[in-house]
Amino acid sequence: MATVPDNFLLARERDRNATTRGHFGAYAHHREQQMALLQGLSGKRIAILGAGNCNDIDLPTLAKAFSEIHLFDIDAESLTCALAEQPSEVQGACHPHVRDLTGIASFLEQWRSNTPEPMAAQLAAWTQLAELVDEVGAFDVVISTCMLSQVAINLRDFFGIVPALNSALCAAIAGHVMLAATLTQPGGTLIIVSDCITNRFPIYEETERRGALEAIFHLAAQGAAFPGTEPSLIHDLLAGSNIGQTEFKNAWIWALSPSQTYLVYALQGTRGS
Repeated sequence: MATVPDNFLLARERDRNATTRGHFGAYAHHREQQMALLQGLSGKRIAILGAGNCNDIDLPTLAKAFSEIHLFDIDAESLTCALAEQPSEVQGACHPHVRDLTGIASFLEQWRSNTPEPMAAQLAAWTQLAELVDEVGAFDVVISTCMLSQVAINLRDFFGIVPALNSALCAAIAGHVMLAATLTQPGGTLIIVSDCITNRFPIYEETERRGALEAIFHLAAQGAAFPGTEPSLIHDLLAGSNIGQTEFKNAWIWALSPSQTYLVYALQGTRGS
């Protein structure tokens, strides 16, 4: 398995994954919601973007529907540990890929010193990501599993609130969404799942009042969503790609712990020919 050179994004994800390793049970409800999105889908190849510890997916179930399960994450250790927990027949179906899925990890130090123009940053990110597309090919199903919020938080913590943050965040989010769309083969299904609003806001009250998806739209309009995770933004990015028939399939509250609770949405589309 290849490794990603040390950088801030890798170090942050390595630390985050270490804190949730072995917590498969705590993800039960969230995992059920994600697996429900994949129910009925099948084919030769599925790509899981941001697989990490695989707490939020059921690999044995996926191995019954797909011949190949390709697991992508920046953190090699998390993928190694996740696969070690699986029976041999599931391990045989899984193909780990240790890669930066934003295209910007290697540029952070440079951009902190010299703020790039937004379009230049996006071009640099996509140049990195295009190599991955050429390497792994296309998939019947692609699902991005709650990566966008992690990207937003990591970049905010690295840059602080400075102009470089906006350039880097736009490049990372747009690059990741375009990567997911491009990895989806014609006629294939793309699903982007993102947590976007924490329980620092009245997510329970608004969900009870409006339903989870409308609560997300309502709170996001008030600026509650993590930058780069706003559902309207991701929908618009997909509309500008080759993904059609895009719709919000579900939304739910993910209670990871009493202090870590999130509103989550799932956006699904089909790649055109």
